[in-house]
Amino acid sequence: MRKFRLLSILFLAISFIAVSCTKEGPEGPAGATGPQGPAGIGGATGPAGATGPVGPQGPVGPTGPQGPAGTANVIYSSWFSFASADWADSTIINVGNTKRALKAAPGITAAVMNQGVVLSYLAFTADPNQAFYSIPFTLTGATPVIFGHLPVTGKIAYYMVNQDGTNPGFTLSTSFSYRYVIIPGGVAGGRMATVGNTGYTLDQIKAMPYDQVARIFNIPANGEGWK
Repeated sequence: MRKFRLLSILFLAISFIAVSCTKEGPEGPAGATGPQGPAGIGGATGPAGATGPVGPQGPVGPTGPQGPAGTANVIYSSWFSFASADWADSTIINVGNTKRALKAAPGITAAVMNQGVVLSYLAFTADPNQAFYSIPFTLTGATPVIFGHLPVTGKIAYYMVNQDGTNPGFTLSTSFSYRYVIIPGGVAGGRMATVGNTGYTLDQIKAMPYDQVARIFNIPANGEGWK
């Protein structure tokens, strides 16, 4: 009996020790945050997504103010001469008996005739100073000769006539060179108040010397084209 009691006491002691060893104590305080580790390698770029649908069109914005008028688009010819055979006897109303030669000028349209202006210039080919003269021009001498021009749709009739209204007694050929400048109109049904944004009226431009007209419209010394 005594032996059984000792065994019971021993068993209880062992159980108490086992229970005491397995019991957890209270949780300790949190430790300090450690340093951040290095960034990892970035992943591959994924495929582009599908294009979304087009959105609705926005409203039309207000009309802006009208811009300033541009410089007139002038048309100009090269310098050209007439041969003796190009001059023919003719009669021109309000001029009289003349010598005249025709020059094709496709830039002279009906609109140009109604709204624009055609200018012509004369140059003395043999003149070392290459002087230029606006047509009409009067060549002075024993019998002054008037040089004139009459633009019509698609061509220009150049003429020479003595100041007394008779045919000149000679034919001028390569001693003279000619050039024309066509300035289209800008206002339907009438002449332009000013030419493009130059600030000059057609009458003022017609009265200008050739050098000034060439400078205003950037016309080169030779060659044909438009500006």
